[in-house]
Amino acid sequence: MLVYLIQTTLLLLLTLGIYKLFLEPIKIHEFKRYYLLSALVLAFSLPLVKIPSTGAFTVANTKLQELNEVIITPTMAENNLTTSASWTASDLLLLIYVLGVCFFLIRFLLSLRSFHHLDKQGSIVYSRGQKFVFVSHLDAAFTFRKTIYLPLHIPIDWNNKILLHEYNHVKQNHSRDILFIELLKIVCWFQPLLYWYQQHIALNHEFLADDVLNSTKEETQAYLQLLLKQTYQQNELPLSSSFNFNLTKKRFTMLTKTNNPIQNTLAILGTSTLLLLIGATTVFAQSTAKQTETITPATPSNDPDEVYIAVSEPASYPGGMQAFNQAFISNFKTPPFEGASIRVIIMFIVEKDGSLSEVKLVRDPGYGVGEAALAALAQTDKWIPAKEKGQVVRSQFTLPITIQGVPANKDS
Repeated sequence: MLVYLIQTTLLLLLTLGIYKLFLEPIKIHEFKRYYLLSALVLAFSLPLVKIPSTGAFTVANTKLQELNEVIITPTMAENNLTTSASWTASDLLLLIYVLGVCFFLIRFLLSLRSFHHLDKQGSIVYSRGQKFVFVSHLDAAFTFRKTIYLPLHIPIDWNNKILLHEYNHVKQNHSRDILFIELLKIVCWFQPLLYWYQQHIALNHEFLADDVLNSTKEETQAYLQLLLKQTYQQNELPLSSSFNFNLTKKRFTMLTKTNNPIQNTLAILGTSTLLLLIGATTVFAQSTAKQTETITPATPSNDPDEVYIAVSEPASYPGGMQAFNQAFISNFKTPPFEGASIRVIIMFIVEKDGSLSEVKLVRDPGYGVGEAALAALAQTDKWIPAKEKGQVVRSQFTLPITIQGVPANKDS
């Protein structure tokens, strides 16, 4: 999971950097809109794409699979009863994540509900098939989905640039983009780059809505004066597209820019090529990593009771090896022994039903440590069995365990 989060963050950062460098200052707003949306989709989906390997790395079925060493410290030994009941860092992070999802989901639902309340409080009027809602306590116009919300002092005049601006938001379905990124934010609320993306997407919506209103320099100048008058009227709702959104220097500058067809074409070709290269490189890297981890036996057997040591899908513990280590340590009763540390090695087979069999002490240093390790292992849960070519098989492991700093009581 951590690798996936790192990959998505790097992809978001890279695609946003390309946008800022090559696309943001150029008047190709329609292309910029779909670039930003495509970049979001690719950033979250590409790390999941893996091309199946056509080749196979073969390994002789002779080398034992060794689990990561379990190290038991004095603190763990003394608190083995409370360890199982205490919260781990993973549990705490999961709780924080779930709380964050709940918070942003509730916030999203309340925002949707606020528009429903406006519809009930306001006066609904239809003109040329367009739905308008007049609300007495509004100061500025804004849009959500197919509805334009207007304050009482703005009449329905199809020559009014404010009304036409909001109508362009409706025609171009800008609310779909906003809802898409809001849903992403619910699931990935911890990803700060999403908030930057949202700002750029919303600002580009304003560029798109502004761009179709002015065909002459005189119209542009008059429109700029209208924007200046609206600067301090900022009371639009979340999820809405507003005439007053981000009345910054960027929006004013974009209105006065002229199109450069050659520059636009080069920007489109360049960023499209870079996006394809990023996608291909990410998928190739994922596939290469998967290939290097693919292991199959050199000479597979038809014996249903064969014990596999190298398999394509190794056996695993429910919740991962961290959960296994925690369960093992919580059940381990450390006997007194001599020396600063002591080591024991266990070998066992994970059966097709996930149970453990043929559990043996490969190395037993004495003092009852080996017996304590066998007892702790017996109290762990069943495993998820290994698979070879889609078939459940028996597999063998060795487990090294080191116990540190519990000296023997020589007076006893």
